[in-house]
Amino acid sequence: MLARSNAALATSESDNRVLRSDNALQATVITTQAFNFNRFNQVAENASRLNSLIDAGTEKTVIEYREILRREKTCDLPVPADIAGGLLEYAHRLRTSAMHTDTNRPDSADDRAAAASPMTYCQAVLWIKPLLGVIEKGNNNFAGIRQIEQDRK
Repeated sequence: MLARSNAALATSESDNRVLRSDNALQATVITTQAFNFNRFNQVAENASRLNSLIDAGTEKTVIEYREILRREKTCDLPVPADIAGGLLEYAHRLRTSAMHTDTNRPDSADDRAAAASPMTYCQAVLWIKPLLGVIEKGNNNFAGIRQIEQDRK
């Protein structure tokens, strides 16, 4: 009877050690996941803050450009049609490649009518800063992803 109790006690103690070890491992995993989530949120928040500053700066610059261009005599000259068409086609290709494929719906990337009037040089100038802002915001997002990947290593 005593031998059986000792065996049961030894088994219980062994089971208890295994459970404590499992609990410690689970606590480590949960702590690591919580740290990673917190870190990811910090990086995303930082990128979002930078992107908001970029948007504000871009808007300010576009307003300044509009004031400058308002006085330009050549502002209403059209960009040559083949250049404007090439830019528009390139913009459509970029947009289409960024869209997720959904086989249940038709691709709506090119479902709108062509512009009624040609693009002017001033319009082209006003597109540059917002375009550069979008590129910079994308770069900030990618930098955040690279930082997260670096932190995980």
